[in-house]
Amino acid sequence: MSTWFVPIRILGLAALLVACTSSSRPTVVQIPSHTLLLGPASARLTMVEFGDFQCPACGAAEPTVKQVLATYPDDVALAFVNFPLNMHPYALHAAEAFLAAARQGKAWEMHDQMFANQQALTDADLDGYAQVIGLDQVQFDADRSSQEIADEVAQDKALGVSLGVNSTPTFFIAGSWIVGDQPFSEFQKAIEASH
Repeated sequence: MSTWFVPIRILGLAALLVACTSSSRPTVVQIPSHTLLLGPASARLTMVEFGDFQCPACGAAEPTVKQVLATYPDDVALAFVNFPLNMHPYALHAAEAFLAAARQGKAWEMHDQMFANQQALTDADLDGYAQVIGLDQVQFDADRSSQEIADEVAQDKALGVSLGVNSTPTFFIAGSWIVGDQPFSEFQKAIEASH
């Protein structure tokens, strides 16, 4: 059976509708409307990553994520859903920084700074990255400490928990779940199977 999904918007939520090949996985995944996408809005597939900026496996998977996007520039977009793990003391603040940077159109620049510097994610470090990527510091500080952003991170985490995500990175693409730092071939297999 081939798999497919269509991104749509319903009442402020982006929904990924999928025909799933496994009965143990959901057939509909709704991602919050604040979820950030990297890649073309017209992409045939959306790869959802449940990620944690302090997670070493997420950092190790970054080159593979970039390879997927470079190999399928018109076909695949990335949706990053924050899933800060409790064991990582700086992950929650990093997730908030990612969403705060989005308010100034620099989410992916902050994303790249934090993954490039996973051992340095204190508040002072995050302020430094905000300066490096050219954010308005006052606005950045106000946004990342806002209740709105705290609620968005909580929504992201609750979504992952409701889907059975318990480790990072966890990817959902074309009806397939890929857990951990897996080789490019695993992503390619899922993408090619969706044709």
